[in-house]
Amino acid sequence: MENVVNIRSFGARLRVKDGLFEVTVPDLTGAGNDRVEQFAPQQVQTILLHPKTSVSSDALLLAQQHQVDVFILDQHDFPQILLAGLSPPVSVRIWNKQLALHGTLQGLDIARNWLCLKLLRKIEWFAKLKSYRSGPSLELIEKSAGSLKDLFTRLSNFKLTKADEHAASLRGMEGSANRIYLDTLNHLLPEHLRFDGRSRQPAEDIFNALLNYGYGILYRWTEKELWEAGLNPYIGFMHNTDRNQKSLVFDFIEPFRPWIDRTAFNLCARKEVGRQHVRELSGGGVWLNEEGKKILASAVYARFNEKKTALHGRKWTLRQSIGVEARHLAAGLRGAEMPDAEQVARVA
Repeated sequence: MENVVNIRSFGARLRVKDGLFEVTVPDLTGAGNDRVEQFAPQQVQTILLHPKTSVSSDALLLAQQHQVDVFILDQHDFPQILLAGLSPPVSVRIWNKQLALHGTLQGLDIARNWLCLKLLRKIEWFAKLKSYRSGPSLELIEKSAGSLKDLFTRLSNFKLTKADEHAASLRGMEGSANRIYLDTLNHLLPEHLRFDGRSRQPAEDIFNALLNYGYGILYRWTEKELWEAGLNPYIGFMHNTDRNQKSLVFDFIEPFRPWIDRTAFNLCARKEVGRQHVRELSGGGVWLNEEGKKILASAVYARFNEKKTALHGRKWTLRQSIGVEARHLAAGLRGAEMPDAEQVARVA
């Protein structure tokens, strides 16, 4: 079934004809060869309207009748407005389920599974790093991998009985694993690019500057996929739910972070970045300069659009996998069958 109708071409129009959504993409050459596509409303879950496109009131009414989410996006392809009718769309029911799970053991278990997947991906990466190392470096990786496996076992088998208290316990175990992980990566980097723990705003070194910028890209991708799947990024399961905090983004993003880590690490290990790619801040710390941002963004886009991962019995690019997981979560919350991500309608 068509899941998402993505209307992005300049001047594209969404209307209704014979009870169907009809998208007209104008021929800007003036030859009159407009492209027209139709979609049955029962097969559409989400409509995305990009700048310089339009929609008729009849199309909005048809969307409301069939509980289709309509998003207006900005110039960066990011959702800014959700058009909802007087009767709640499917997404609102999903949000209610999110609220019902927040602060519960069931919701905490969902977040725990994401932390476990994050830890597994770190362990898998260490297994690959072993093949390129010998001597003390190899010994360090093996020791660290063993510690991460122990923490994974503790995390996955931890009995959840008190939501608030045990949320802190899970974060504590994940934090311990992250310290071991980062310390290991630090010792494997060229000496002049080593760092002293995690630093955020601002970063104290180039490796953390790369992580901060890479995570920023990943945050936007993640939030976008959550919205489009019908989820509310502000309603999470482990982080605090606050109107100004996108707690589900913070929960959901965890298993995807190691792919950003690998990108930053490879740039440093291959000496493709250096001090010339950051600028010093007057108050201390560093930011990536424009050249550094371009190098990292290019590497992130290449990894996420070219590398693949196995998920739910199929292979997806890393970028696709974020959306697949978001739709899988939304389907589970609304008690529906998982949509096929390859059957998403993309109107150019």
